[in-house]
Amino acid sequence: MDYYFMTLSAIKKLLGDIGQNEYAEVVGECIDKWKTNGDFGALRKAFDKNGPFADFRIDNHVIDDIEKCFWTANTFSALIAMSAQLEFFHQKNIEPEIEFMRKNFGIANEVMTVSKCANCGHLEATLTDIDKFISKPIIAKRIVDGFESNDLENQVEILMNVSADEIKRERRKTMTRLSNSCIPYVESYGKVRGCLKCGKRNIVEGKLLKSVRENIFIPLKN
Repeated sequence: MDYYFMTLSAIKKLLGDIGQNEYAEVVGECIDKWKTNGDFGALRKAFDKNGPFADFRIDNHVIDDIEKCFWTANTFSALIAMSAQLEFFHQKNIEPEIEFMRKNFGIANEVMTVSKCANCGHLEATLTDIDKFISKPIIAKRIVDGFESNDLENQVEILMNVSADEIKRERRKTMTRLSNSCIPYVESYGKVRGCLKCGKRNIVEGKLLKSVRENIFIPLKN
């Protein structure tokens, strides 16, 4: 299958679905160059510092639903990364294989970033932190599944709508691990503004290591 064409087509549809038609047209031109001339570099050049995507971001100015914005932005980034990987395979004359992509694309995080009170060290997680921790392998699997079943655009739409069953499942697993670690969490997007323990508002980043022996997180010293 033409995985590169499938990837660019999914990127084009994603951009069109969020109303970024000007950028969707740019990707359409990259598709035309690939289909007519075998040009693998057109999309990469579009993301150069002087290219049309140089300052492009998917943020809450584009999608006001912060949850959908997160999953759409990260799916977009993963598709761009996949296009770069497929270009690399082409340059090295390597035939991309599904099993290789499954094992090497979207490696799971071992460290989770949460909020930490700089005053007392209290840790707290939000749904934003949880989704950042779980999203890479979920998105990667959906993309590779889309290659294998030739329905990548549908898989991308499922991710954009946050309707993949594994999102809820992995959220629950991570929440259980947080609970086992006595680390509170809130099931909403946003930032922690103040410490639940001491009331101070000096919030910094804290790091948690996923234990391989127990279903807990281990706080790391900053």
